Amino acid sequence: MNEPVIEKRKVTLDGFSFVGRAARTTNEAEMTEEGMIPKVNEYFFENQLLEKISHRKNNNIIALYTNYESDEKGSYEYAVGCEVGEDNILSDEMKRFTIPEQKYIVFTTKKGPLNEVILEAWQFIWNWSKDNKRAFTADFELYDERSIDPQNGQADIYISVK
Repeated sequence: MNEPVIEKRKVTLDGFSFVGRAARTTNEAEMTEEGMIPKVNEYFFENQLLEKISHRKNNNIIALYTNYESDEKGSYEYAVGCEVGEDNILSDEMKRFTIPEQKYIVFTTKKGPLNEVILEAWQFIWNWSKDNKRAFTADFELYDERSIDPQNGQADIYISVK
């Protein structure tokens, strides 16, 4: 079987501002029909919210996991959106987040159907987390030009570490 992650590297990122559509959820809820992530994503894309975000830094889409109650067992806030400049104008449909400077382990998925390779990478990360110290500050999936074809895409998953 091919590894679900083709590369893993450590980076430190400067803080940044993010705007997106958000909801509070848990991993437990996401395993049921009560999960909010598909609903947030559906609303974001159906209503073309990316186009409504002013002062975007680029056209990359970020799926953000932040404001953790505790760890992977607690609640957290999920949002889909993008990095913005400080002077962004906020609509009622979206929320602003400030992501602090942070150390990350970046996991690059293999290429394939995005919904499959992302899930496989997260399963790898959850297993990796058993032996590594996550910070649970802000984690995110980065969808850039490699993600344009959802049937043969690739993404990076940034996991905050201590």
